[in-house]
Amino acid sequence: MPTERLSMRHIREVLRLHYSVGMSQRTIARSLGLAQGTVCKYLNMARRAGLTWPLPPELNDEVRL
Repeated sequence: MPTERLSMRHIREVLRLHYSVGMSQRTIARSLGLAQGTVCKYLNMARRAGLTWPLPPELNDEVRL
């Protein structure tokens, strides 16, 4: 089953909850109503892209990860 495609706003929230708050992938998935695989996918994509928290200001809602 394919994972969901998230808006940049949702991706930022996943990253914030993981890196700033320290939430687990399972807890993030539950709190945002996402599949755990989706959370894992976007955290891995961000890690491979070298993204850190907080995100650079140029990564706005129009950017695709």
